Amino acid sequence: MRYILFLSFLTGIVAQEKDWVDREYKKGRRNDRSEKMENMIIWRLTDDLELSTEQAENFFPRFREHRKSLEDIGKQEREMIGEIDREKLSKSDVRKTIEEVSKLRQKRIELESEFVLSLDNILEPDQMIRLGVFKQRMMMEMREEIRDGKGKKGKKKRNKKIGRKRGRRGF
Repeated sequence: MRYILFLSFLTGIVAQEKDWVDREYKKGRRNDRSEKMENMIIWRLTDDLELSTEQAENFFPRFREHRKSLEDIGKQEREMIGEIDREKLSKSDVRKTIEEVSKLRQKRIELESEFVLSLDNILEPDQMIRLGVFKQRMMMEMREEIRDGKGKKGKKKRNKKIGRKRGRRGF
């Protein structure tokens, strides 16, 4: 009996340790992925905006601050979505939540436009315009790469169905 009790206790400890290692591994992978994405964005911005060394030295610290502000708004949105999933909402709660999400989206838009306009002492006007549309352009290119099968190495191109239209998704 003692042997069985000891064995089950030992098994529980090993299982908990494995779960902890798995969580730490996934957290590390997530950080690696976000770091790679950050590096890719910096490289693409430098290339697309054709930044000089001096411009880059002044631009990227402000860009990181801007990204931090956007991440804070994203965190607030995720918290709101988490609350929606946990609770059953009344009609007034739904209206209030939609208004709050709309305010956060408006705040994000205002932050982005203020950021671009605040760079007039660092960037040339044509660079400011390219920065203003950078995100949309990058997202479109990424969608095309994924659709064409170039997003991941070794992925084969899919056959497109003839006559099928791809529409914009949304409400």
